[in-house]
Amino acid sequence: MTLADNALTTVEAVKTYMGITSSTDDSLIETLVNNVSDQIENWCDRKLVSQTFSEYIDARGTRSLLVENPPIVSVDLIAYGARDSMSVSSSDSTDLLATVAVEESQIRLVRTASDGSTTTTNWAFASNLTTSLLVTRINSTTGFSATLNYNAPSYTLHRMGGRNVVDATAQLTVTSDDENEYRVDYDRGLIHLRADAFPRFAEKRFTNRFPDAFQSVYVRYVGGYSTIPNGLVQAAFELISDAFRGRDRDRNISGEGVGDYNYSLRPMAEWHASILNLLAPYRRVR
Repeated sequence: MTLADNALTTVEAVKTYMGITSSTDDSLIETLVNNVSDQIENWCDRKLVSQTFSEYIDARGTRSLLVENPPIVSVDLIAYGARDSMSVSSSDSTDLLATVAVEESQIRLVRTASDGSTTTTNWAFASNLTTSLLVTRINSTTGFSATLNYNAPSYTLHRMGGRNVVDATAQLTVTSDDENEYRVDYDRGLIHLRADAFPRFAEKRFTNRFPDAFQSVYVRYVGGYSTIPNGLVQAAFELISDAFRGRDRDRNISGEGVGDYNYSLRPMAEWHASILNLLAPYRRVR
């Protein structure tokens, strides 16, 4: 097992914190680092380690919007609107079902033939960087055909669930309006629209506003921490240390004694409160 991409610390750092010098438990510590990092991200409701994100955001007609994984390191693209990029249809009229779906990182094709057998084919954006390449892949898939209308980066395709193309053609769209002026609050993850080069709405109140629609704005950016803040690292240390050392004791016991020697453990509620205090500044507020 190796450290996951979202690991908040390293095996060596944890061993130093716990005073461990041997390598006997390295595999276990590595597992705990990965598990605790997942738990912290889930509680904070955001990704914490710097990476590239592609998000469709509900802008609701406002001038400012908030990305899901601040702080922002850099912004590659902000776009909205829609234009047809490709059309997809079934190439076998005997098929019972043929659906196309645009998911977070791939196009998924599902075909149910006349004998009831089902075949699923996935074409990843990572290996098919443009919609032109995706059209070629779809045309190579038995039971499907595609036509290119406008070539664009694959990741700009609007997400959609499976749509049947046996009796009707599906139009897959990409963003169209990406020539606008905006400002970025990098620390808070805010993007503010100053001027739209091509306002899409006739109503004056919508001028220089993001569209008021479901997942109307596409943002591609690098977000998260390149250097993990000390508070997150300390929380990870304490959770990992407790999980590691708690294997040999009952965590419900608050104190123990042998002869004249007695000791008490820190109350779990108090200990948990200190962990939450470390994590609270990084929790996403919806």
